[in-house]
Amino acid sequence: MVVRLIMINVAVFIALVLTYVLLLPAAGSGPGAQAMRDHYVVQWLRSTSDLGTLITRPWTVFTYMFTHTGIGHIFWNMILLWFGGRMFEDLLGGKRLLGHYLLGGISGLALFVLSQNYLPGMQGSSGIMGASAGVLSVFIGIAAYRPDMVVHLILIGPVKLMYVAGVLFLLDLIGIGSGDGVAHEAHIGGALYGFLAARQLAKGRDWSLAFVGFLEHLVKPFKRQGPGRMRVAKRPGRSAAASDAVFNAKKVNEQARIDHILDKISRSGYDSLSKEEKDFLFKSSAGK
Repeated sequence: MVVRLIMINVAVFIALVLTYVLLLPAAGSGPGAQAMRDHYVVQWLRSTSDLGTLITRPWTVFTYMFTHTGIGHIFWNMILLWFGGRMFEDLLGGKRLLGHYLLGGISGLALFVLSQNYLPGMQGSSGIMGASAGVLSVFIGIAAYRPDMVVHLILIGPVKLMYVAGVLFLLDLIGIGSGDGVAHEAHIGGALYGFLAARQLAKGRDWSLAFVGFLEHLVKPFKRQGPGRMRVAKRPGRSAAASDAVFNAKKVNEQARIDHILDKISRSGYDSLSKEEKDFLFKSSAGK
């Protein structure tokens, strides 16, 4: 799932770059082509804190979190998504990753809209785009779920994941009201969702998976149904009890191995896992 999210973001970025190039002859200059692209294309993808406009463009609640126009913006977002998303998906599964990304993006937009409209001194640019809120939701989420996990940073060495997450969150807190053109409120909104959802997941309440299930229910009527398959029902025989015992024993062994791998991650970091261990963890999480 993390690869799919990155591919969607990159595909949208490339499409916007090509649009800019195609508009250059008509615009006659770089700034002119950018202005035309923003007017005809980008404004329909990015979201806004203007409630009147937002109501007429509800799809931007989702499209804004896949839209970038700057190379630095998308580069660092995708680096962080790859870094945190791999760990998240291996431990919690692709569907939860998608739910965290989407709900983190929605939460970030909600906090951005509220702050821009109702907090004194926060009024600035009404437009917002980029994956940052969703990405931080994923990163903070896995850090909150496994705070003692060790990661190896270039030039720094082994560091607990919770410290990396704390620094990222602190930088956005400091950036609020700085006028740097970055929607720090949205970043914080995404991070807060990631933290709260991870804590709730530890208590058995799965917000992200429930949201993805809701979306799947919405799109199910629009999916093409293939031809039905004939199934042969087998009558339960004497081997049913034995099969259950074998299945239960297999699940116990799998869980024991998962616990061993998670302990290894906590001690030595995700990168210390062998390829076989990473594959096993990924396959185990795919069913979650």
